[in-house]
Amino acid sequence: MQRLARRLSTRKLRIAERVIRRANRDARIESHVADFLEPQVAKSVLNCDYLFLAADTMRARLLFNAIVHQYLIPGVQIGSKVSADTTTGHIESVHSIVRPVTPEDGCLLCNQLINSSKLQEEGQTAQERRAQRYVDDAEIASPSVITLNAIAASQAANDFMLYMTGLTEKDSNKGYMRFMPLTREVFIDATRKAQNCSECGNVGRTRLGRGDLGPRLPTFHEPHPEG
Repeated sequence: MQRLARRLSTRKLRIAERVIRRANRDARIESHVADFLEPQVAKSVLNCDYLFLAADTMRARLLFNAIVHQYLIPGVQIGSKVSADTTTGHIESVHSIVRPVTPEDGCLLCNQLINSSKLQEEGQTAQERRAQRYVDDAEIASPSVITLNAIAASQAANDFMLYMTGLTEKDSNKGYMRFMPLTREVFIDATRKAQNCSECGNVGRTRLGRGDLGPRLPTFHEPHPEG
């Protein structure tokens, strides 16, 4: 059954292309069936006006964070997570997250959302696959998170449209939105910005706004900064 599903499945990338074409036949689409961490793929997004990060590895977050601040391209990181008890399989928590990341309001490193030890673990293929699972325990089947991702993606799309059209209120909340469906609650997590941060800070030699003159991007073939 799994072999049949793989043979008949369609890449999400192709589905996105089809939807874009339906909305605008004249749209110019550049797609890559490749890893975001490949240098040529990372380079291809530097002319974008806005970035959506839907990959949840630490290395993807690190690269996304660097591009946002070095090239002054706003973006958002979205995702979902299900945590379960490893002995009973009981679902302990479920959440979807929407994290706007802009050059003005603090980065993922400042907010301790890039774990240096996990960056090292993800250098190993098996570890990276485990890091991408929605459930931490390999013995528990990964759940369907379509509806969870839909919440985050919808909010991120709203943020994008309002931000790019200048309709977002100047005093709007800049925090991360966290949706908790088990309790039907929504939280706003306040963000931090460290002036001496190597990515987004204003003190010393940082990435902020340096573009092509800045440090090398942390792609597959480049070292990452110490977190």
